[in-house]
Amino acid sequence: MRDVKDNRSLLSYILLTIITLGIYQIWFLHHLAKDVNLLCEPDGKRTSGVLALILLSLVTCGLYGFFWYYRIGDMLGTAVRRRGLTSTISGSTVLLCHVLSIFVCSITFFVALHKIFEATNELALDYNLARRTRAAESADTADAED
Repeated sequence: MRDVKDNRSLLSYILLTIITLGIYQIWFLHHLAKDVNLLCEPDGKRTSGVLALILLSLVTCGLYGFFWYYRIGDMLGTAVRRRGLTSTISGSTVLLCHVLSIFVCSITFFVALHKIFEATNELALDYNLARRTRAAESADTADAED
């Protein structure tokens, strides 16, 4: 098991996407989807990867992208509520921000991304702490058996 990245930043995402002419965005979304799938695994929910996002968005003239982000927001919202964490996110909030971004020059798209980053970071911190606690307990148990 690995630690999940828990310090995603909207500013670094924007800057690195600009500097790399969009390549970082693809890499980032690939890792985001993998981490969200890992964090939401107890809920039995999964999302498709970045390749499916790109291909299906092309085929559906961008509509699949709205669904994909909605799905990420919904999965994170369910996981946050299940664990009793403080982030406020839902699929409908993410979808609304994306739809509004069409009319408000993408500003609300960044609000949705911030919410996704915030929830993912909080879930990752909780996941990493629980994983480390389990590892320490199993090490203590192994030492006690010796």
